[in-house]
Amino acid sequence: MNLRIPAFFLALGAALSVPSAFAADAAIAWQGKGADGKTIRFDPQHLRRPAILLFWATWCPYCEALMPYVQRVLDAAGKDRLDVYAIDIKEDGDPVKTLRERKLGFTLIVDGDAIADQYAVRGTPGLFLVDTHGKVVYRRSGGDAPEKVEAALREKLHLAVPAR
Repeated sequence: MNLRIPAFFLALGAALSVPSAFAADAAIAWQGKGADGKTIRFDPQHLRRPAILLFWATWCPYCEALMPYVQRVLDAAGKDRLDVYAIDIKEDGDPVKTLRERKLGFTLIVDGDAIADQYAVRGTPGLFLVDTHGKVVYRRSGGDAPEKVEAALREKLHLAVPAR
């Protein structure tokens, strides 16, 4: 019996020292600057609704292609049931003007390079869906087509698929 207790603690210590899938799936808290210059805080431990974190840049054609699909998801869910943070990175353009011209209703975070680093986002667009428990339940992989991303977001958010 005495041999089992130390072995248990040894195994537990080893398990805790190795990063687990659960730790990798936890969203990371951040703060950034909104379009008006005010601080916006994202605390995944205290979310009232799911959130999409969309890392983008004004010059990115893939971002431009994806954003209307994310807007459709936001429209289907409603702003009272979903938050979308458009985290602008690697920028030299005007993200405020770009969102306005594209008629997108996302919460803009400017100068989001440090946030992108926290999420290991190396290119654009990067996209994460965080549930109300602070867990990343979906992330856009590689070159997933906008239609595929929209379908995955709708599935995770339990939203109807639009008729085409």
